[in-house]
Amino acid sequence: MSDSALAEEAANKDIAHKKAIPERTFEQKVADLIRFVQFEPLIRELDYKILAWCDERRGLSDLEERIATWPEFKAATRDQYSLVNELANHYGLEFFELDEVGNPVLEEDKAGLTENEVDDLVAGFAYRTTEVGKEVVTQLDPRKRMRELLDSSSDRRAVYLAIVEFLHNKHSFADVDAFVRASGVVGLSSAAGDGGVQPSVFVDKLERAGALYYDRGWQATEAGKDVATDASRSALV
Repeated sequence: MSDSALAEEAANKDIAHKKAIPERTFEQKVADLIRFVQFEPLIRELDYKILAWCDERRGLSDLEERIATWPEFKAATRDQYSLVNELANHYGLEFFELDEVGNPVLEEDKAGLTENEVDDLVAGFAYRTTEVGKEVVTQLDPRKRMRELLDSSSDRRAVYLAIVEFLHNKHSFADVDAFVRASGVVGLSSAAGDGGVQPSVFVDKLERAGALYYDRGWQATEAGKDVATDASRSALV
């Protein structure tokens, strides 16, 4: 068989293979993106914030500048572009090429142009959250996650709320540890048969729920403060 025939056969097999892979459903894409966001704790909240902030189209340079201001970025294992590009690769963000006035450059706009002409046409890049990304933002809303944490164990509810209240101002973990032990809330977990849960466990669970973040000290997020305030009001009713 000639080289051209072999190349054609290989190309046909590649096309057939791609056709054999079924298109993922919306639900499958959402599940994939959730798995991706939750996989790496150091960038989990960054990924969530990016998806939430790109509810309208954002220029790449503006997006990179914004990400750099978030305290979670200090511990990130990726640069801004990598964070954004990975979310685009997992169905969370839509990518745009823009012309000089900010209009999207479509494939038909590039038809017949040379590579240099395309480079001249494309003046910038932007991203916007997809419908898949919006669904993930809803499902991973930190307010929702914290409410679920509070509802998951009535015996620990007071502990979580006390810590969030204490961390309206920044404190070291040593401060948090001393506060929890001095306040006696650890006794609640002991009474529940846990044998006494270390304060670090509470901090970790609150951080995973998006209620706390670390920036040279632990602090409550706005979501954490809001849910704690609502929970305290409800308890008074």
